[in-house]
Amino acid sequence: MTTLSLMLRGVASLALAAAAVAQTEDFGEAYSFEQRKPKTRVERVVDKVMPSLVKIHGASGIRGITSYATGILVSDQGHILTIDQILLQKDRTRVVLYDGSVHQAKLLPEDPNLRVRLLKIDPKLVDGKLVPIWPPSAEEAKFRTGQFVVSIGNCFRLAEFSEKLSATFGVVVGKANTALRYRVHDVKYDGDLILTDACNNPGHYGGGLFTLDGRWIGLNMRLLDSKETNTMLSAAIPVRDLMPYLEDHILGKRRVEKASTKVKPWTGIVLFDKAGRQSPPAYVDRVKRGSPAAKLKLRPDDLVVRIDDYSVRSCKEFRTVLSKFGAGDTVKVTWKRGTKIKTGEMTLAKHPEAGR
Repeated sequence: MTTLSLMLRGVASLALAAAAVAQTEDFGEAYSFEQRKPKTRVERVVDKVMPSLVKIHGASGIRGITSYATGILVSDQGHILTIDQILLQKDRTRVVLYDGSVHQAKLLPEDPNLRVRLLKIDPKLVDGKLVPIWPPSAEEAKFRTGQFVVSIGNCFRLAEFSEKLSATFGVVVGKANTALRYRVHDVKYDGDLILTDACNNPGHYGGGLFTLDGRWIGLNMRLLDSKETNTMLSAAIPVRDLMPYLEDHILGKRRVEKASTKVKPWTGIVLFDKAGRQSPPAYVDRVKRGSPAAKLKLRPDDLVVRIDDYSVRSCKEFRTVLSKFGAGDTVKVTWKRGTKIKTGEMTLAKHPEAGR
């Protein structure tokens, strides 16, 4: 046998040996590294909540659809809360815990209104103790504009195994409930979404939004578009809105749908709503005598642009927003008259012909 043949055999043997080592290597150990102890307030919050967040890897191969996301451990039984996305597919969804261990996840029924879903891993297969977090009380879950927050998630899939998730820092810039869309679809959500300038980069979806004292206040959504300004916004679902879904699927407390006791409100405004494919702006055509609108001194050709915190850009949105209130509620109405902006309070009434 020639010297060259022996050399080639030696190289092949080394390659096979290296491949065998790579296949059995503990990726959690391979990617872990020493870090200094947290010193700042933000670092301490991140260090405290990091064991409760997981990396999610799912189905891929669809252009424009990321195959990774973030989730939050919400029970010691292995329940994980995340945003419902295409990547979550049966038998193709894996969860990576804080220690780098990989677990197959079972998909539980989603909440079609909130667009969230629970996953479940087998806690018996976890080497160690799970560190779940649960939504705090209504008082502790409160947030305000200008409050500093930390958003944690798997930004751009920078973390695969035991690497730390990414953290972005910012403030709550406001809250919104209408005029938002994801791609070409309007976001239909009855509650107030938390808007923040802490970036929700791809991979952050399903991660957590925390205050500087470690309180969990929101579940990160996808990046949304403002239909009013055409700008992209980072938003989160307030955790208290998630409670009925979590209690239903984890604690077994069935949701009881409360019958609405609201009486349909009446303003006395007749809009100039001509037929067409698109609903026109909410211009006032006429005002009923003795109505709440008449008391507010609204006139024909006034343009209603806002009711309370809700933007009104069309006749359709006027009716949708108004349906959130009932007779007897007092709302702040903003309208445009010529070049002037006017505001006033209107107490909604029961329709004069109701009950006849």
